[in-house]
Parts: sequence; structure tokens; C-alpha cells
Amino acid sequence: MTNDWYTYWKERGGLLNGAHRPHSVWQNYSARGIYLITIVTYNRARLFGELNNDPSAPSVVLTELGQSVADQWLQTPAIQSARGRHIRVLGHQVMPDHFHGILQVDEPMDVGIGEIIRGFKIGCTQVYRSLYPPYMADAIDRDRLARSSRKQREEYYASNGVTPLFEDNYDDTICYRQGQLDNIIRYVQDNQRRAVMRALHPDLFQRRQHITIGDMDFAAYGNIFLLRRPWKEQVFCHRWKMNGDQRDYNTPYETTDTFRQQRDQWLQAAKDGAVLVTPGISKGEQQLVKDCMENALPLIHLQKEPMPNGWNPEKRRHQLCEMGQLLILSPWALNDMQSVNDVPATADYSRFHNMNTLAAQICALSPSASARFGIPAPSVSAKTGGLGQSPDRPKTDSQPRHDRAKKTQK
Repeated sequence: MTNDWYTYWKERGGLLNGAHRPHSVWQNYSARGIYLITIVTYNRARLFGELNNDPSAPSVVLTELGQSVADQWLQTPAIQSARGRHIRVLGHQVMPDHFHGILQVDEPMDVGIGEIIRGFKIGCTQVYRSLYPPYMADAIDRDRLARSSRKQREEYYASNGVTPLFEDNYDDTICYRQGQLDNIIRYVQDNQRRAVMRALHPDLFQRRQHITIGDMDFAAYGNIFLLRRPWKEQVFCHRWKMNGDQRDYNTPYETTDTFRQQRDQWLQAAKDGAVLVTPGISKGEQQLVKDCMENALPLIHLQKEPMPNGWNPEKRRHQLCEMGQLLILSPWALNDMQSVNDVPATADYSRFHNMNTLAAQICALSPSASARFGIPAPSVSAKTGGLGQSPDRPKTDSQPRHDRAKKTQK
């Protein structure tokens, strides 16, 4: 990396290592803006509190340290105002092992938000050192740590008996419009309820990094039991009306009577116990995904976006997970699949067809084959509505297996 790049990052509040690194190298983090900040405790230690596991009134019972973290966040505008920086905090949520805060920069600053977050983390760490002295060294060579790699910092912590409060860096989501801000606020406010639901119903929020179906490896999130359902129906819709083998580019398929009839048939099948399987790419497929969410119908949803560690679905899909009615699958090597009609696999046209090919393979999965995932036979649950047996359909010979190899999704 050139010195110019280093200067660019540093001037915008993002050192390449250490406490702050920007989410986007093109964002000017010293200018006006609104950000969702997420900071995680070291090794995900549950230092800030514990969930009350009450779905009717979900909350986190904060420890003294957790309350101090909240107080430090609320004091941030006053601390920065004394330094001539005008910022506001629009909300926050303290979770057992991480923290969410919404920060608004009202006027251009002489530093980036990385410096603001660094000060916040220092204030929290000072409280941490006073509350847990056996786990925090009195003297840390901060200059040395700032120049070190993560591995070197890990070795330093181990050799000096140091347990830091936070993981390196932080995550920021840039808010570009009012609607996005409203969604961010709702997400932060709903965080405790989502965590309680995951704690009470872990089977409905399983996270698997490697499940192999056919020749494709998937990351998975949600109710893995849906793979055991013997009746799966693929939802596949063209973008345009088909006249034989010819496309009518003046008539979107979702506006045709044929689509409306298919849609009714698919929804009735789902109500009768079938699991709908689709990537939800075309307008017609997107409509069926929406129908499943609105009517709490079972759905296996393929997405092209990866699922890194810590990934969670947005609110509507999370709610469907809560009812045991959703499994999200993300193929690892979508771009490595074959091209379609000589169109590169990375193009939307080939992705559309390849994702639907994967959906067809999932529909061909036999119930008995799911034993290779380590999935026990599901028990009937009237509350979740997603774990009972459904009407039988002819079984196929598709035999998936669980790949236990350790890989990192990119």
C-alpha cells in the first residue's frame, strides 16, 4: 500500500489496524453523516449483561460495566463538543457481547469518526480496568500495538496477561436516506427481542457454514428442518411472457394470467404443507417470497450474497425464522458455475439460471438424505408451525452430505 493510500485512510479516521478502520475507503468520515456503529467484546465475552429470555418483555439485564458503556456513549457528544466537534447520538443498544450506537455528525470535523470511536472505547476500557483489574494490565505499550498485526497483538496479550475489552476495529453502516435511518433505528430497538428469540428457539436459527447439496456447498441460516420436508416446490418465473420459445419483451410475466394461476397453485401447495424453494430473482419470484413472508408460509430462499460470521437477516426474514418457516441458503461458488448460452457465469443472466438450477437440486433432495446433515427427525410443534411432517411426495436419489472441512466464505 502506498503512502498516499495510508494518508487517505488515516485522514478519514481509519488507521489500517488498531482501533478504527473505515467500512468504505471512499467515504469521508470527517464530513456530515449518520452511521450505525457496532463494536464487539473480545472473544465475544458476555461482559455487558444477560438476556432475560422473556419474549413478552425482552431485555438485557446490564452489568455495571454494561451500564457504564451506555453512559459513556451518551456522554460522547458533550466530550466531543469540548473539542469543537458537533455530533449527536440518535440511539444505542447494549447487548451481552456487543454494542450498537447510531451517531450523527452535524458539522465537518478535524478528525474522522474513527477517532470518536477510539475515545469511546478508551473511556469504556478505563471502567473495565477498574472493575476487572486481574484481567487488565496496568501498562500497555499502545504505540507498539498500533504498529502490530492481529497475530502479534494476540501474542502480546497472552504474554503480558492482558485481556482487552473490545475486539480490534469496529463496523459502520453509512446511512444515506431517511428511510434507511428509520430501518436502522428499528433494527437497533429490536435487537434484544431478536436475541431472546434466538436463545429460546436455537433450532430455528441454526447457522451452518457448509452444507453440500448435489455438487454445491452452501452456507445456511434458519430452520434446517425444512430440508427434511418431502414435498418441495420450485418457484421459477421468467421475466417476460413466453410465446412458445419466444419472449414477449412488452409483457412482464408477473402481469399475465398464467402467472396468477401459477401463483395461486404455489400458495395453495404451501398452505397444504409444501416448502417453496426460490432465489427470488425475477419479479414473479420476488412476489412469491413476499407472499410467504406475509402469510407465514414455509420457504427455502436462496441468496447470492455471502453469509460472513455474525451475519443476520433483515427484520422480515428474521420474523419468518421465528415461526420456523424459513431457511436461507447462500451458495459458496456461484460464480464458478457453468456459463449459460455462452454468457459468463458472473453475469446476471447466468446467475439467474444457475440459482434456479440449484433450487431444482434442493427440491430433488430426499427426506432420508437429510440425515447426512446431522439433522434429527423433527418434532411436531403447533407454535412454530414449521417442524411437523407434511404430505408425502415421491422421493429422489439426491444424496447430500455435510462437508466438515474448515473453509472461510468470501
